[in-house]
Amino acid sequence: MTAPLLACSGLTMRFGGLVALDGLDIAVERGTTIGLVGPNGSGKTTFFNVLTGLYRPSAGAAALADEDIFAKSPQAIGRAGVARTFQHCRLMLDQSVFDNIALGALRHRHLGLAAQFFRRRRLREEIDALVDQVRQLANRFNPAIATALFEPAGSFTMIDRRRIEICRALIANPRLLLLDEPSAGMTPEETRRLMDDLLEFRRESPDLAVILVEHEMDVIRRVSNRCIVLNFGRKIFEGSFEALIEDRDVQTAYLGSGH
Repeated sequence: MTAPLLACSGLTMRFGGLVALDGLDIAVERGTTIGLVGPNGSGKTTFFNVLTGLYRPSAGAAALADEDIFAKSPQAIGRAGVARTFQHCRLMLDQSVFDNIALGALRHRHLGLAAQFFRRRRLREEIDALVDQVRQLANRFNPAIATALFEPAGSFTMIDRRRIEICRALIANPRLLLLDEPSAGMTPEETRRLMDDLLEFRRESPDLAVILVEHEMDVIRRVSNRCIVLNFGRKIFEGSFEALIEDRDVQTAYLGSGH
């Protein structure tokens, strides 16, 4: 059996007396989309923050392709192939689409003063190549974005801003993409269209693994190969979407014991 791309064991995160993650075991295979759900405060975003190095866990281990994540800095974790989006918009709205998307690639490059002063022609070629790369990626989500790369990101609709954020995460060709509530702030129709985009991108990138945090159950149903439910930092369910909606523990976590 092929080893999972991501393997977490006993993952625990404490903030003083609060246990945000409690002995979490999760494995994610290449090419799989995991729907990660749970009530507010169940530990979903904390899990993302731990995986990307924003938090150092209190206990446990996590490996990406057999490499210890927690031995790396957040920048090194990104270079190893982990990228994410955030629930709330993190775009620089007054900056261009290109600037916002290119930032995801520049974080993984070393363009110091020596490159700027002594390799100007090479630097120009790299920038031209990056413009082409950004344009091609944006075109896969919406050609209208690709034709307006140097317009301010704030001039676009909410769905296109989400597309720009996802492109920023994808520009460095990650192996694991973490999406934190991509439907937040969008209409049901915009959500449907964005999920269509993601499904098409996944078909074109079969090795990419995705963990999707989402409250909209129809989104989870459409895009997930497997579902995981957290409650108070613990995994209370793992399986298919059909089994999830019938599970008593999940119903209790969301609806209370009197459901």
